[in-house]
Amino acid sequence: MLANFFTILFRSFIKRKVYTIINLLGLAIGITSFVLIMLYVYDELSYDKHYKKADQIARVCMIYDFGGVGENSASMPFPVAFTLKSEYPDMVEEVVRVFNFQSDRSLIEYEGQKFNESRFYFADSTFFKIFEQEFVSGDPATALNEPNSVVITESTARKYFRSEDPMGKVFKFEAFLPLKVTGVIKDIPHQTHFRFDFIASLSSMKQVFRGKLPETWVWNPCWTYVLLADGVKPAQLEANFHAFIKNFYYDAEQESIVMYLQKLADIHLHSRIDYEIRPNSNHTYIVILSVIAVFLLLIASINFMNLATATAGSRAREIGIRKVVGADRLKLISQFIGESLVLTLIAFIISLLLIEIILPGFNDLTDKQMRFDYLLNPVSLLYLAGLWLILGILSGAYPAIYLSSFKPITILRGSPVNAARSGLARKILVVFQFTISIGLIISTIMIFRQVNYLRQARLGFDPDHIVMMRINQTKVSRDFDTFRNEIMKNTDIVNVTALDDIIGESHNTHEFWFEGMKDKEWRFFPALVVRYDFIETFGIELVAGRDYNRENKTDPENALLVNEALVKHMGWSSNEEALGKKFRSLSGDENIVGVFRDFQPTSFRESAGPFILNMKERPGEINFFMKYAAIRTTGHNDKEVISYLETKWGEFEKDKPFDYFLLKDELKRLYADEKNLGDLAMGFTLLILFVAAMGLFGLASFMAEKRTKEIGIRKVMGASVLNILLLLQKEFTWLILIAMVIAWPVSYFMVDSLFLQQFAIRVPFNVWIFILSGLFALAISMLIISYRALKASMINPVETLKYE
Repeated sequence: MLANFFTILFRSFIKRKVYTIINLLGLAIGITSFVLIMLYVYDELSYDKHYKKADQIARVCMIYDFGGVGENSASMPFPVAFTLKSEYPDMVEEVVRVFNFQSDRSLIEYEGQKFNESRFYFADSTFFKIFEQEFVSGDPATALNEPNSVVITESTARKYFRSEDPMGKVFKFEAFLPLKVTGVIKDIPHQTHFRFDFIASLSSMKQVFRGKLPETWVWNPCWTYVLLADGVKPAQLEANFHAFIKNFYYDAEQESIVMYLQKLADIHLHSRIDYEIRPNSNHTYIVILSVIAVFLLLIASINFMNLATATAGSRAREIGIRKVVGADRLKLISQFIGESLVLTLIAFIISLLLIEIILPGFNDLTDKQMRFDYLLNPVSLLYLAGLWLILGILSGAYPAIYLSSFKPITILRGSPVNAARSGLARKILVVFQFTISIGLIISTIMIFRQVNYLRQARLGFDPDHIVMMRINQTKVSRDFDTFRNEIMKNTDIVNVTALDDIIGESHNTHEFWFEGMKDKEWRFFPALVVRYDFIETFGIELVAGRDYNRENKTDPENALLVNEALVKHMGWSSNEEALGKKFRSLSGDENIVGVFRDFQPTSFRESAGPFILNMKERPGEINFFMKYAAIRTTGHNDKEVISYLETKWGEFEKDKPFDYFLLKDELKRLYADEKNLGDLAMGFTLLILFVAAMGLFGLASFMAEKRTKEIGIRKVMGASVLNILLLLQKEFTWLILIAMVIAWPVSYFMVDSLFLQQFAIRVPFNVWIFILSGLFALAISMLIISYRALKASMINPVETLKYE
């Protein structure tokens, strides 16, 4: 029985080898693409789920909303964590604060080795009770109990100590704080929103803050996590937050603050708020890629159905004879579905080989560390087996039901099989295929246009030819004016300033009181702390008043610059009216001396609003806030300029390595996820189009073969090659036109709702994208059909009609 099945299967495959190859290739491409995308999706959905208590861990976040201005912060003030634990001991089992000195780099040195580390954090001794790690050395219960303790990862231990035992060794943090290694853990998995190489005891920071950690409820630099008690839901703790705010936050702020919890496993895909510990991904992009993956499989399956039903006539006699000798319909259905399952299994084997070859390059493209052996664990194999069964049965079910319905008397009498039913279904499926193909072409182009539009949009400042140097906690920041004067001697350097954050990427908020506000009605406004020449260095337009001026010695403590949006927000009638308005900050009483044109302080996922440029006057504040030097160059000799800057850096700062980046390149990374989505969507869309085109090629080939005699008769009657081309073209052209009409509105609605809505600015609508995408798909279909029609029309009619 089984031998007979495989004999029939083999003969069927050989007899229709072209269609078999088309089906195999289409299914293999579909399965390969689907599995690669699902590996990516699985990786994205796995973030932070490796922690044993992940379901009980949540991050505490806070919204400051002062009349539409403020922040949605992923970080909290120092006192929040343990106050929550003491206030709600039945709900909060444990808490931990994570702190990085508000710096994205930390200088770590050991016996002459110096590195700027980006994954260095301080945390409470409770850290490993919440974020459990596998310890290679040390005790997780006590590793961070003492000040000046640090736990490192295995790869960090190898980097600094090679084969030596790292336990007890002493690092130096920022050239002043000794830290003894008290534990070594396995490297942190890639799938976490919070990757670290060093975790030092937060109690070490007490000596930095004059013997105790800050007690202010305003400054919020700590990422704060809670471990909820068994059975406690986040909403139960959140229900107490209003009372918590009333009890502990300052009266003037209480009505403007909302606290909430984020589940640990939701952070990576569902959180893009202010002051994230690192950039997160986007759940919407996972949905888009998942839809593309399903479409790829569907189109490959549709190809199988179309070709199986289209070539049904070539198996009609086989079916008739088998029915005459006793085969019932169920056996025939089993036979055809079995053939589909075998073909799908072969495609799966080819796909697994392709995945092993493609996966390293796919990892590079997506910045992942996925391994082929993910597919070989029992759960993955079970999923693959399920996918094989579903795809095999889905592809084979309709052809099996259709083929098994043939009546043996009709077939054996020589009458043609009724193709009307399958013909209509094939047309519907072809329309579906090309609707998907055209829709995805349009969607991908719109994604690419939006990304390019964001990158080229007017920022309100000029990021070109700006070299950014990290200077926080260095001799350069402490003696910045001298450093500036020295490097300005280079004729390729146009201007120099300093600031506390990366303009166009991030900023902080600061507390202010403006004239016209009620007493004690402090508000948080987005701001950058800057040095002289900021406006000129970044090419920002002043619309009223003046810039900070070195000649006015009181500017750092008495002067303030605001943007036009803040003027409107405060209800002042003009930019000029704002000049001289008094305001108060934590530094004292000041007044507005200038109004500048609005610029985009962060990515275009947010609209630009009220913004302030402020200076600090106390040396300690200047050293703390001045994290970056911004150097504008002529753009002619950048390599020489950077070499010059490195030399000058070495003259001022012996302890810390020179560290720089180009602002233009940094800002491009703001939309790396969107560009990555566009690249993936484009690649898989082209594959969808290729698979659909292969299916169309198979259908066109079969139609040309079926109508060979008709073509021969038409040629004898005087039909030209063009007549033959038009004859075969018209059967498919109107199907593509229907697909275009359906795809246009659907694709626009999907891209607008899933992608464009998250941006403050959107690329203008362009009708030509829709028209050209449709024409592109139509051109491909016409080329394929024309090739097959031309080949059929070139056959000598004598050869096709000599047996008639």
